[in-house]
Amino acid sequence: MNLLEIYIEEVISEERYEADWTKEFDKEFVEVEITTNCYGRTETKKRVFEKKEWESHKEHGYYMG
Repeated sequence: MNLLEIYIEEVISEERYEADWTKEFDKEFVEVEITTNCYGRTETKKRVFEKKEWESHKEHGYYMG
């Protein structure tokens, strides 16, 4: 399976994410609601990212998925 560039068209919301499974890691997580575009397919969805990773994705305007 190939990875594709998923472009971030709009960030609708960003919230700190805390669930039981996140306590295993020494990292902060965020839940974001975003509108994305991948080869013409536009979707609005919620995703959980590690905070530093999310900041990088926002800066570049896309993430690989």
